[in-house]
Amino acid sequence: MCDAHTSTPSTDQPRVGRRLLVRGAGGLLLAGGVGVATAQQALAATSQNGWPAGTSSQVPLSSLAVGAATFPAGVRTGDVYTVLRYVAQQVNSTVEALYSPGCWGHSYREISGSTTLSNHASGTAIDVNAPDHPLGASGTFTSAQVSAIRSILTRCNGVVRWGGDYSGRKDEMHFEINVPPGDSRLATLAASLGGGGGTPDLEPIAWTTVRSGSSGFRVTTAQYLLRARGQSLTVDGAFGSGTDSAVRSFQSSRGLTADGIVGTNTWTALVVTVQSGSSGDAVRAVQTCLSAKGFATTVDGAFGSGTDAKVRSFQSSRSLVVDGIVGSDTWQALEA
Repeated sequence: MCDAHTSTPSTDQPRVGRRLLVRGAGGLLLAGGVGVATAQQALAATSQNGWPAGTSSQVPLSSLAVGAATFPAGVRTGDVYTVLRYVAQQVNSTVEALYSPGCWGHSYREISGSTTLSNHASGTAIDVNAPDHPLGASGTFTSAQVSAIRSILTRCNGVVRWGGDYSGRKDEMHFEINVPPGDSRLATLAASLGGGGGTPDLEPIAWTTVRSGSSGFRVTTAQYLLRARGQSLTVDGAFGSGTDSAVRSFQSSRGLTADGIVGTNTWTALVVTVQSGSSGDAVRAVQTCLSAKGFATTVDGAFGSGTDAKVRSFQSSRSLVVDGIVGSDTWQALEA
């Protein structure tokens, strides 16, 4: 897990440090066997971004699982959950597949050398694939991955901060809510992502499963996405032995169960966020789905004005955010 952070949400990265913490009876935080918080203090405590912090029994938490990863203890219920789930889903589908153990959510702990609590203590931060992106390391993501992260942050409109942007010690595994409680930007973003209203969507994203013997546009879509992810196979809309082999190879490469079945976890890992200016097999997959859903689109692999218009029309028809960006929610609606 990453270390704690002491800067205010709107400033650059602060002092960070490690501290060995253990939990005493009743979930109280102890340091070297000495209690550093009482239950009453924990209820009144806040993390560095201003959110109420406490133990897992004091902070309202919702379980979070994305792809092959679970985030122990989960994250804060409501709009925070909606936004951090989106971030995790997008990292999983556009940056790298998430795995467990290695992804982390709520953890009630202080920052070394201060009485300030980490944002993890309020359930408003997540760490992704921590072993691959250790605290203090820089450049743990490729330039293409950083570009994908930038797209995620842009979509989040300043509500989320990435530890790779700290001016001091980097923390590239870390994403955190960057606004205080009650900030309207959080509620607006959550609503645009399909959440909002303070109520988390606890149901997993539903994808239509395809497997050996299946056929049709969903198989074609999976085949295009497999090619976009580096697998070699023929796109013919028939789930035969070649597709089965490619699926198993992809699943193995992402730490998924290599069963040849394209279900929720495999779809989530397969999809690639595309938008105006994108090109290639992932765009062909989108164009295939659009046509199958009644929004006739030329399957040419070029995300131009025509495809953009059809995506926006489709998003409007499904009450999605009409932004022309095919991310996780739009992909799921297209594939359903």
